[in-house]
Order: sequence, then structure tokens, then C-alpha cells
Amino acid sequence: MIYSTDFKQGALDYIKEGHRHVEASKVFDVGVRTLFTWEKKDANKDT
Repeated sequence: MIYSTDFKQGALDYIKEGHRHVEASKVFDVGVRTLFTWEKKDANKDT
């Protein structure tokens, strides 16, 4: 499934606010592994 950049950023911001990945997974209806992948790509984008 393809997710918009805004959707991905919203999920990552939710995690950065202090919520756990499992909780974000339920709120945004995406897999926990997907969230970690997005975080990894987001971190690599800054370098």
C-alpha cells in the first residue's frame, strides 16, 4: 500500500511525541515494522 508523505510524517510525529510504536501502529493502522522502516528512511534523509 502507498501512503502519503503527510500520513507518514504524522505517524512519525506521533512517535516523536512519546507514543510507543505499537500504539502508533494501532492509531494509524500500519505495521510496527513499517513504522521502523519509515523512521530509518527519515533518519537517513537528514544525512
